[in-house]
Amino acid sequence: MKQAREALERLLRRFLIWRAQNLDTSTFLVLVAVVTGLVSGLVAVVLKNAAHAVRELIVAQRLSDIYQVAYFLFPLVGISIVMVLRRSLKWRMREGIPMALTSIAKDGGIIPRSAMYTSFVGSAFTVGFGGSVGLEGPTVGTGAAIGSNLARWLRLGFKQRILLISCATAGALGSIFGTPIAALVFTLEVFSLDLTLGALVPLLLASATGSLTGLLLSDGTTLFTVSGIGEFEPQFIPQYIGLGVVTALFSVYVKRAHLWSSSLLENVKRPWFRAISGGLLLGGAIFLIPPLYGEGFASITAALQGDVAALLDQSFIPWQNHSAWIVIVLLLGLALMKSIAAGLTIHAGGVGGMFAPTLFMGAIIGLAYVLLLGQLGMDVPSVHFVLVAMAGLMAGVMHAPLTGMFMITEISGGYPLILPLMLVSAVSFFVSRSISPHSIYTAPLAAAGGLWTTDRDKAVLGLIQWDDVLERGISAVDPNLSFDEAVQQLMAEHKNMLAVVDEGRLLGTLTWDDVRRAQRLSQPPAAVRDAMSGISYQVDLNSSMEDAVKRVERMDQWYVPVVDRGQWVGFLSKAKLFEVYRRRLREVSQEA
Repeated sequence: MKQAREALERLLRRFLIWRAQNLDTSTFLVLVAVVTGLVSGLVAVVLKNAAHAVRELIVAQRLSDIYQVAYFLFPLVGISIVMVLRRSLKWRMREGIPMALTSIAKDGGIIPRSAMYTSFVGSAFTVGFGGSVGLEGPTVGTGAAIGSNLARWLRLGFKQRILLISCATAGALGSIFGTPIAALVFTLEVFSLDLTLGALVPLLLASATGSLTGLLLSDGTTLFTVSGIGEFEPQFIPQYIGLGVVTALFSVYVKRAHLWSSSLLENVKRPWFRAISGGLLLGGAIFLIPPLYGEGFASITAALQGDVAALLDQSFIPWQNHSAWIVIVLLLGLALMKSIAAGLTIHAGGVGGMFAPTLFMGAIIGLAYVLLLGQLGMDVPSVHFVLVAMAGLMAGVMHAPLTGMFMITEISGGYPLILPLMLVSAVSFFVSRSISPHSIYTAPLAAAGGLWTTDRDKAVLGLIQWDDVLERGISAVDPNLSFDEAVQQLMAEHKNMLAVVDEGRLLGTLTWDDVRRAQRLSQPPAAVRDAMSGISYQVDLNSSMEDAVKRVERMDQWYVPVVDRGQWVGFLSKAKLFEVYRRRLREVSQEA
């Protein structure tokens, strides 16, 4: 094994030498982007087929038999299998898109090798057994890990590493949805990339290659069926604006429900208890509301066709003999519960993404909105409003209005609806962001102070780690140490200061200025505590680097104390901070 690894390393070195001699960086990146798009496209196809194979294997009869016990226990089985993998093999599985964002914002685009297969396997079991999530997030996470590690193997820099992560993401999304433009736009919107025109070419090729791979290996089936799209009718603009507001408000609910389901299960400390309790809650929800089972693309098709019976016939509530208002309430309840079901699946230990649930909820909200307008005496084209609602919810939940607009257009072929898609996506995004500033992906990162941004200064500071700028080499002395001994220690260590620490807490510092001031006194101090300078300000180790730098800028000191839960851990060195900042700035600014 060792010999094979050494042989591969020698082969890689020879290839890199050949590449440096024969290919310029831009040409090489174009070729690597095509390979990345191809590999991530293959991953998307294999994952989709694997999840569907698991589903076909476990479902012995039609899911309309909702009283079959195994039906609503299947998701618990899938989550339990994932938990076995987590616990026995020590696999760390995280949500794909948040993982990619975290790696870009805090880890310099470095993703562990294990992420190339852990989420892939976990999502196949989660979604295959009926978890109420989609495959898109894990596909993106797997593709991003492939792009990151490929960049590391090829000895590429930070900027190129981020570019390959984006190429893999675009290739994966393009393959699974068959939407190359939307996949490209998603990487630009969600990853907030600051790319040059030259770097856009690899992204275009990766997205096109991934989409083509998915198309060539497809069995001909589509995610959902759309028919009956007519011309856009301008007289419905007020209704479309209203739909934009509705999807924005519902987007805020989706994000908060996702966090609520997380906090609900976080109170269960033991992982197995959390998995079982979350799986049982999910199974109970599916038993009462069967369309919550799985990704829900069949329900999206039913909503597009205006087929209320296909959505509600399996409900335990006899809706047929009730008014249209009851139908609207039941549809709203289905949409509301989908967000909770998706959150329960993920936070109980399953692996999946929010793409499919968002499309599902958008379709249901759109159909409910059409029925509501019908009750108010307004007859509107149902399929138009359902499609536009899906884009509006994507804009509000993911803060990706262009992605929603292009994705719905490419999937449905609804190019006549481009104007209402633009209008509703813009309204939903604006209203949703005004109420809730962060998307469902970036909210956890923002709370931790690690949100990637196109603001160059913030982006650079987000890449700086505490270990890069923390000065730990300054010795600590007891406050009762004699003054003469402290001076001797300063001279012996060739330091400019000593930290005066009592039981882990920093009381002050002893510098050469303090020594000279004390020696001028008529009676020199006996102990260090009598000569030291007090601490007027300190920085918490758990604060973000941006906040720390803002506070340090107000201090006229080269060393600022850093504490962790009240315990002194070192000093923030302004000199180190400037040096690291310059180095990271060069990495971020390097031409891709």
